[in-house]
Amino acid sequence: MHNELTNLLPLERQRELSREYFLRLGVVGVLLLTLLIVAASVLLLPTYVFLKKSFSVKEERLATVSSALSSFDEASLSARLASLSDNATTLATLSDTPSASVIIRSLLAISRPGITLSGFAYTPTTDKKSGTLIVSGSSATRDALRSYQLALQGAPFAISADLPISVYAKDTNITFTVTMTLAP
Repeated sequence: MHNELTNLLPLERQRELSREYFLRLGVVGVLLLTLLIVAASVLLLPTYVFLKKSFSVKEERLATVSSALSSFDEASLSARLASLSDNATTLATLSDTPSASVIIRSLLAISRPGITLSGFAYTPTTDKKSGTLIVSGSSATRDALRSYQLALQGAPFAISADLPISVYAKDTNITFTVTMTLAP
């Protein structure tokens, strides 16, 4: 047997039922859409609260930093800027001066028979004064010490090599300290 459904309602009643069906379907769709929007809003509420709190914390931090910067003493700022400028000038000057290791290598390259070197003290050249290199050691004889002093005075990195006359009092095993003024 066939299960054929036959609609015995008149055509106007069928259309009215169809309209009511689609109207109910539309109302249920709108209610579901409204329910979805409400659920999404409820789920977004914690995020909104978190962002609002974070924004207020950042505004407070900005206000604190702004007040700290505005109350910062201009005199101390200018003094600090002057100090930094001086440091930069000193660093620029030091970049043009030869390093201590270059000067010591040049010093050690000078021939020194009978001379034993034991210590070095280096002061770099500044804007106001020339650099110095203090060399200490011992010499076997006076002649060896005198020839070493002349060799130091003729070195290209030195302007002068000063040796106290009192070191020549002994004939042998002379302990000495030469103060060299370095070329700029």
